[in-house]
Amino acid sequence: RPGSFKAPVVGPESRTYTITPALPQQRAMSYPKGATAYEEDGVVLAGDLSPEQVQACLAAGVRSWLYINAATHASCPREAVEAASVPFDVVPLLTAAALADPATVDALLAHVDAVPSPLMIQCSTATRAGLPYILHKARALKLGAASAIEAAAAMDPPLKFVSRPDLCAAVTAALRPRSPLIFRQLFDTAGSSTYTYLIADGPGGDAVLIDPVLEQVDRDLALIRELGVHLKFCVNTHCHADHVTGSGLIKAALPEVRSVIAASSGAAADVTVAHGDRIDFGNLFLEVRATPGHTAGCLSFVCGNMVFTGDALLVRGCGRTDFQGGSADALYNAVHSQIFSLPDDTVVYPAHDYKGHHSSTVAEEKRLNPRLTKPKAEFITLMENLYLPYPKKIDHALPLNLVCGVQD
Repeated sequence: RPGSFKAPVVGPESRTYTITPALPQQRAMSYPKGATAYEEDGVVLAGDLSPEQVQACLAAGVRSWLYINAATHASCPREAVEAASVPFDVVPLLTAAALADPATVDALLAHVDAVPSPLMIQCSTATRAGLPYILHKARALKLGAASAIEAAAAMDPPLKFVSRPDLCAAVTAALRPRSPLIFRQLFDTAGSSTYTYLIADGPGGDAVLIDPVLEQVDRDLALIRELGVHLKFCVNTHCHADHVTGSGLIKAALPEVRSVIAASSGAAADVTVAHGDRIDFGNLFLEVRATPGHTAGCLSFVCGNMVFTGDALLVRGCGRTDFQGGSADALYNAVHSQIFSLPDDTVVYPAHDYKGHHSSTVAEEKRLNPRLTKPKAEFITLMENLYLPYPKKIDHALPLNLVCGVQD
């Protein structure tokens, strides 16, 4: 159920999700057929209701009503609801395209914020009714779009809109950051072909640096100064074997910066994270997804319509699985469940590239990745028979990366 989503461990203090609480004396909920109550969150969803069903909902304790059809709809229950002294509001949400208007989204969420629960959200078939509910929940818990849709599908019963690709796409668009972010993809020319990513919450905002490289620290610090952003976290997708992380030197130059890595990596860092956690910076956040297989401690990070996949998924490839607790079986499962489950237009940004690619998309890799499009058994056989050479820098890099690149 959506209530099981983890609260953040990095950033603002933990919050739980509820609509405005109901009064203690509220009677037990008992709703008629056609109305579905999500009692944990104080929300009731319904399609068109007969007059008798409307009265039954009011008798069950509904304390506010949001109608997202047109007010002129033949089944609009305004008169009966207002006669019961229950607040009734109309915010039309007639098509998926309506969610492209930020004003409409804000009006829906402001209404949900302001009213007492249980809140009835009603449309014609209870399909669109789930949209304000999941958008409000996602905003309150800072869920990324993919996690919000997964939460909607995991509800009991699932929200109806998840069967509609157009409505899922509308939810994804509505949850993308509105303010312009700063994004830079930087390449290591010192030999590791590593991509480092700087993401900031606009000019002067908080920033994160993903997979910094020791030899490029001066470049990264200069860029941070030039752009005038405040670096909050150095984030590593995993404990690298082909280069030394720049996190340690960056922390020496900017003591307020905190290093982040997976708890399952076994490496030391200021903050260790796990699947379902969130890394907040300004109004943006990275959603943490565990994608083990290249190593036991690999993570991918989702930010808006971008996913930073480390070595789990490369453009038309993937990382090796023959050292550091690697597992071809685990990698295949992780990529398919945690990356290929993201919206098709999600942009894939890997930790490395050796063929001149900068990025891909989930749709491209699901269709064109020569390794991960194979059946799992074939993939495992392939990965077990690569016979790759021992990583040249692992004996030097790994001990340093286990202490976040801190050097005496």
